[in-house]
Amino acid sequence: MNSVTYALYLGQIVAVQVKADLTSKSIPVINGLRGLAASMVCIFHFVVPAGYIHNTEVRDFFDYGKLGVYIFFVISGVVIPLSMIRNAYGYRNWGTFMMKRTVRLEPPYLATIVLALIYFQVRKLAPTSVALEVPLSLKNVLLHLGYLVPFFNGEWILKHFWTLGVEFQYYLILSLLLPFVSGGNKIYRYCFYLIFLGAPFLLSTYLFIPVYAPVFLVGILYALWKTDLIESREYFILTLLCIAVGIMTSPMSRSITALLTILVINFFPYVTNSVFEFLGKISYSLYLLHPLTGKSLINVLSYKYKAGYQVTVLIIAGYILSVISAYVFYRIVEKPFQRLSGKIKYNRTFIPVKKQHI
Repeated sequence: MNSVTYALYLGQIVAVQVKADLTSKSIPVINGLRGLAASMVCIFHFVVPAGYIHNTEVRDFFDYGKLGVYIFFVISGVVIPLSMIRNAYGYRNWGTFMMKRTVRLEPPYLATIVLALIYFQVRKLAPTSVALEVPLSLKNVLLHLGYLVPFFNGEWILKHFWTLGVEFQYYLILSLLLPFVSGGNKIYRYCFYLIFLGAPFLLSTYLFIPVYAPVFLVGILYALWKTDLIESREYFILTLLCIAVGIMTSPMSRSITALLTILVINFFPYVTNSVFEFLGKISYSLYLLHPLTGKSLINVLSYKYKAGYQVTVLIIAGYILSVISAYVFYRIVEKPFQRLSGKIKYNRTFIPVKKQHI
């Protein structure tokens, strides 16, 4: 056995062992990745768009924080279909699926909108270093119900809500197409791949899912492989196609982020620590609230504290305030609905086909 063959053989053994170890319901590293992703986005919003730091090299470094969004997309690509498949999702469960997603995510989102509307009124009373331009018409606010803003040329009250709209589009599409993939028909499965791989060539605006479809598919493929619905060869080939399409249709950094995220999930599934576990637990609340808490603190005080060390301390203080506020929000708003969502059970009437050979 030559060295190349031996290396490939060892790679297959590692892949099989890791895959076999991932039969449990949870993958601990994913929670840590959520905390990392939310923190990356926070720091990005505190440093880059606000213009408090003028050093180009520093700004370019923290600009990578926006890649946390694509970590979230890959995670959704993994955990949502994985949960659906394990719970024998079928069309009879469509209402249950949407109810679970709505109960889990919508109340914190709506509560954040209410807090934002209050904040915009209060903020008028305080001096700021950045002009405030917020679309507060009744029509625009109502478009946030159902994430309809991009479909009617509206504007998000909080700019980062666009990612929530993309996620919701993903939930709808997956809920309609996953039964075709998990039902065992190879033609249907390949048509599903074609839709996700071809979508970014048809529509490239950042407000809609097509441009991010290959990133989501990286996670979906992993879930299908992990549950033995596709073989290893199909998984690896399609994952490489996702990376290739992603590089052709969007910045390479997105595809690299997607690949690194799935590699961490696969090879380090049980890596975690208390800090990232905590940040992962409050990651949704942290993501929702940080523009209203940490970024607001920075915006209000930045006109007065402009020295280099003061800006650094202010950004750190903004992050700490965001984390504390997110924890309170998580306990009061998010956690109760998270528990309520968990009590909604699927009707397990659809049994997915296990091994699919190509």
